[in-house]
Amino acid sequence: MIYELRTYTLVLGGAPQYIQITKDELLPILAEHGLKPVGYWSTDIGPLNELVHLWAFNDLNERQQKWAAWARDPRRAGIVPKLRALVVSQSNKIMTPAEFSGLK
Repeated sequence: MIYELRTYTLVLGGAPQYIQITKDELLPILAEHGLKPVGYWSTDIGPLNELVHLWAFNDLNERQQKWAAWARDPRRAGIVPKLRALVVSQSNKIMTPAEFSGLK
């Protein structure tokens, strides 16, 4: 099992709009491609204007296949520009859990 941790820094005040678009438009389509976040958070203490989400995959091949399917989805063109307008920076990390972590 691998995990992908994505952190988005948003424009000041952009989090509510980003979350609404994600909830109403993005996540339903991602679910059709087998993509469902393990967790989705906004920061309250620490660096502000950040959204952090965690995704789980069996391996890198599964991750690549699912994100590639989303990249080919024609509906992406109507959603991604709205989200990108709110993003200042993005960080993606691929992580594997330590055996003692309790995660698979």
